Amino acid sequence: MCLIPLNFGKIETIEQFALDICNYFISSYCHVVYVKAYIQEAPWRRVEQNGVPHAHSFIFVPEGIRFCEVEQCQDGCPLISSGIKDLKLKKATQSGFEGFHRDKYTTLPETTDRVLSAELFCKWCYDLYFHTIFLRDIVHESVLEAFSGPPDCGEYSPSYQKTVNDIQMLILARVPQVSFSPFNI
Repeated sequence: MCLIPLNFGKIETIEQFALDICNYFISSYCHVVYVKAYIQEAPWRRVEQNGVPHAHSFIFVPEGIRFCEVEQCQDGCPLISSGIKDLKLKKATQSGFEGFHRDKYTTLPETTDRVLSAELFCKWCYDLYFHTIFLRDIVHESVLEAFSGPPDCGEYSPSYQKTVNDIQMLILARVPQVSFSPFNI
């Protein structure tokens, strides 16, 4: 871990901040040939008491933690990846466990109704000039939409794997410029 007491001005996105850090080390020190910056954005909300925002108290409200990683070599283009982790999701119904391969070690019965609780880790790569805030919002909305289905009735999924595939396919349909690294739910 390296804490950098530099003034980069206003930080628009964590991706831009990571790029600035990499650029600083690559351009400032001739002996530095490779830099990797990892940044997380912790979601905090101001505490309210009787509807009045508190002057100096905050509460951690995790609706997923955004992160990014930028790698850069001295004479190369930066590699940027971003993601969401620790996004906890639950479906109280309309999730099954059916149609899977069975063998002599299979002990779980099939079911068409179960609780599905999951924790998401999603990491994607994209072009340097892609709008990161737009992409983050599209991915987040797509995850929630594909996992949950329409708000009035939901959507049945016969398996965890089908749910993961639906999420990935919806994201790729909306933002074909991304490529996925690990995607776990």
